[in-house]
Amino acid sequence: MQKKLLKPNLIVCRTLIDGLFKAGKVKDAKELFSRLFIEGLQPNVFTYNIMVKGLCKEGLLDEALKVFRKIEGNGCSPDHCSYNVIIQGYLRHNDLSMATELIDEMVGKGFSADATTMELVVNNDLLVKKLLSCSKSSQGVKMK
Repeated sequence: MQKKLLKPNLIVCRTLIDGLFKAGKVKDAKELFSRLFIEGLQPNVFTYNIMVKGLCKEGLLDEALKVFRKIEGNGCSPDHCSYNVIIQGYLRHNDLSMATELIDEMVGKGFSADATTMELVVNNDLLVKKLLSCSKSSQGVKMK
C-alpha cells in the first residue's frame, strides 16, 4: 500500500525553518527554504523575516542581506519588522555603518523608526559609546 503524505503548507515550512535555525541546523533551514520554490510555495514576508533573522543570528550577514533584498523581487515587500530584523542583525555584529544605512533606507521608504527600532539602537553598547564620545567631543569644542 502506498503511503499518502500531506503536502506541507507555508506555515508548517516557516515553523520548521525557524526550529531548524534554533537547533543550529543552518544548512537544513536553507535547504528547506530553497525547497519552498520547488514545491510551488511562495514565501511571504513572514517567511523571509524568519530566514533573515536566523541567518543574522548565525553571523551570516551577507546571506541575510541577500535574502532581505530578494523580498521585493519575489512579489512581496519588506515591512517595518523586516527592517528591524536586519538592523538588529547588523547591530549585534557591530556593523554600525550598515545598520545606519538600513535605518536611512527604512525611513526613506516611508517607515518610521518605531519603539522597537529605537530600542535596538539604544541597547547597542557600541553605538551608545560612539554617541557619547561624539557628545563629549562636541562639549569640548563648545568650551573652547
